[in-house]
Amino acid sequence: SKLLPLLSEDEIHVFKRARNHKTLSQSKNADIVDYKRATGFEALIGYLYLTNKVDRLNEILKMCIGETNEN
Repeated sequence: SKLLPLLSEDEIHVFKRARNHKTLSQSKNADIVDYKRATGFEALIGYLYLTNKVDRLNEILKMCIGETNEN
């Protein structure tokens, strides 16, 4: 993932913990690797939101859609 090197140690921990968690269900339209990455990303977004790190949340979301301060 291109985003992983840009994350803090805590953010990486949240992402990897969710990504590596054993799942009982499986997506019908995605392979298991994509499904697990999406789960990790969702957990990271939830973590940032619940810990009220809204500025960091917005920064990561902008990185994901390709927006930078240079635009």
